[in-house]
Amino acid sequence: MILEEIMKRHSGRAFSNKPVSDEMVTSILEAGRWAPSCSNKQAWNFIVLRDKEVLSEAHEALSGGNAYGKAAPVIIIVAAKEDGGCSAHNLPYFMMDVGLAVENMLLQIVHLGLMGHPIAGWNEAQLKEITGIPKEYRIVTLILIGYEGDISLLDEVDQAKANRPRIRRELSEIVHWEKW
Repeated sequence: MILEEIMKRHSGRAFSNKPVSDEMVTSILEAGRWAPSCSNKQAWNFIVLRDKEVLSEAHEALSGGNAYGKAAPVIIIVAAKEDGGCSAHNLPYFMMDVGLAVENMLLQIVHLGLMGHPIAGWNEAQLKEITGIPKEYRIVTLILIGYEGDISLLDEVDQAKANRPRIRRELSEIVHWEKW
């Protein structure tokens, strides 16, 4: 009874160099745009990197653990102002809003037969300089997007991660009915 896209989604590491069409990228962005947000603030901004020269510059800003991402033909940087969401309860709602948009995008990516991997681990100042993101914005995540590629081309560490089975904690460990 769970959506197929949810069950098929995984954060793969092996990307093909096959290009992703403009229509696909636009549909991914639309999926993010239609995410719910606190008071409909829509705190997110998406910076799409597809040009080989810009991608090459952005690759230099990735941490060493994300080197596999250099093969992805599309990177979407997701940025938001820390005060861009709701101010209710003194919580950083912009992060939840961005998370909802990213999940919509990830599910659309799977729906299109692509693979998406949201990452942490980059040099924020460097990416802002490359892309012109204003200083008052924070980069929340980067989404690597492309067709799934050959896992055997990854280094040994990334191959092991790519072949690791997807597991989740049991519902009994995380769900509390009526009381904790």
